[in-house]
Amino acid sequence: MAGARSFGPAYLKRTFRFNATRKGLLGGSRFWLAMFGFLQVAKWSGKVTKRGDAPVKFSESLQAGESFIVRHVDAKTAKAEATGGAGKA
Repeated sequence: MAGARSFGPAYLKRTFRFNATRKGLLGGSRFWLAMFGFLQVAKWSGKVTKRGDAPVKFSESLQAGESFIVRHVDAKTAKAEATGGAGKA
């Protein structure tokens, strides 16, 4: 059956979001407005948490007795260190 519409998760999600916007935000239905809010929070939390594996930025094996220090340096301090401490007076 060529051209048949798939009723998979993406289709259901799109339809649900469309109904929540049309009936809740524009139509005034409290149920659909609540669903719209829930969908927006779910969308936002998915972006904030960034599900999935992050790429590895640094990888090195340490020998016994070795260690490394991870620290945060603000931009002013990093610039001063890079220029040898000679900044504007």
